[in-house]
Amino acid sequence: MIGNQISGLPVTEAIRQMQFSSKKASDRIKHSLVWARKNAMFQKEMNPENMFVKLARVGKGKYRKRVDPKARGRYGTIRVPYAHMKYVLWEKQPEEKPVGRNPEERALLAGDLPRRDVKGFKLYKKTWMPLNERKPVINPKPFYNW
Repeated sequence: MIGNQISGLPVTEAIRQMQFSSKKASDRIKHSLVWARKNAMFQKEMNPENMFVKLARVGKGKYRKRVDPKARGRYGTIRVPYAHMKYVLWEKQPEEKPVGRNPEERALLAGDLPRRDVKGFKLYKKTWMPLNERKPVINPKPFYNW
């Protein structure tokens, strides 16, 4: 939910959203967004006024195992799950307006004119975009276990 809340926002607005959010993870996310903005400014020389959060994903993290002492000298293990969040910060470029085009071409480029219906071909919006991770998925389970 927090990933959907801040994706597409300018970085300063996303930090402000996390500052006033009542969620448990909002402080850590705010800290990491500030850190990412600082790194983008000094390492990639990006302008902080033009930066926005292009992608924010929450995923499964590592487990920390703890000892759970029980009666009669026995013990068990407690698995404490963690999650990780990945951000992609992007810099908006100033938009250039096409010049010398007639109104029909401009409307077609903007997507305002209806398209022809061709059998078996429809344009859909992509619902998700996979992250480009180099980790192979080996024996994926049919469910996502937390």
